[in-house]
Amino acid sequence: MNEGADSFFPEKAILALHAACDGNSLWAACRRLLAHYFEHHFLVGGFSFLGDHPMVIKRTKPAPKRDAAWWARNMATHPMLPELSVNPDLKVRRLTDAMPVDEMKRHPYYREFVEPEGWLYSFAAFFRGEGRIVGMLAVNRREDQGDFSDGEMDTVDRLYPHFETAFLRVAAIQADRARTAGLAEMVSRLPLAIAILSWKGGLVYINNAARAACLAWRAESEPAAAGLAFSEAAVPAEVVDACRRRADERDSTAVPNVGLVRASLEVKHPENPLRRAVIEPFDAASEPLSESAFLVRFEAPGPPGGGVESLALLSRLSTAEKAVAERILLGESNREIAAALGKSEGTVRKQVESILKKLGVRDRRRLMLAIRGGPVD
Repeated sequence: MNEGADSFFPEKAILALHAACDGNSLWAACRRLLAHYFEHHFLVGGFSFLGDHPMVIKRTKPAPKRDAAWWARNMATHPMLPELSVNPDLKVRRLTDAMPVDEMKRHPYYREFVEPEGWLYSFAAFFRGEGRIVGMLAVNRREDQGDFSDGEMDTVDRLYPHFETAFLRVAAIQADRARTAGLAEMVSRLPLAIAILSWKGGLVYINNAARAACLAWRAESEPAAAGLAFSEAAVPAEVVDACRRRADERDSTAVPNVGLVRASLEVKHPENPLRRAVIEPFDAASEPLSESAFLVRFEAPGPPGGGVESLALLSRLSTAEKAVAERILLGESNREIAAALGKSEGTVRKQVESILKKLGVRDRRRLMLAIRGGPVD
């Protein structure tokens, strides 16, 4: 900020900063605030919301893609990093406080990383959460723009709590999203066959076991369905209709401020009553404006020993082959499996051949039938 400029924070920019909910909106709000206060050559932002992921660097000045060796040299020679390592509570630092300009110009970091990009003066702010750096902001200036004054550094100190609050909030949001995604991935692999339908009967969530159950339900009247890919699975019409009827009954008798009666409903397959779906309506208790939904649990006795036989079949496979077999059940091609597992198509092809040989089946359709416990022709 130029000397004598308005010292009050711009309200809209501060509100945008505190409204940011992801890295992109946070970076946009940070750029707006920093550009308002500080003349600059370019701005830099670093975001490290997930501890096991490398920091993502954003810049207002385009730069060529840097390889790992470039970053290693940058980190090894950066004049601020030694102080940062011995002073983990460091929040804001002006580069010339760490190293005078004359000394900086003789420094290897200046020759390789500063001079080529045309800047000389800089300050950086670091933000920490749970014992590690979750983000940083840096403002870089050319030599003709002059160093940052003490008054400007006071402004940085006043802005710091706002930046810190925003970084920590977005870090918490992103960590929660990562946990939710991980939980969804875990639930999708559970052997318990569950699906969630909206109050109007639309599919909200279904795991792999439920997809298999839906195909098995369909196969009772269409045997060929047992060999279909998971992507072709659909919740049986009988189940969807039962959910809609229950929703209509509830809507027609609803009383304000009275919760949903959680009485379960059972739907049996019209041709095989041993195969059934248990439907349980539930409210979003913590969010009164959210729509209610249905939890559907598919149950089936299966063929005698079918579950044990399927486990016995899978036990013949290596860990890598089990991962490939799981992708086959999803209906993926060798190319899709290779991309998902980070393997070559040739490796996947050999593993598929090994799986078929070990399980004694001729093709993918028969493999699906064998693993799901159905009859193999």
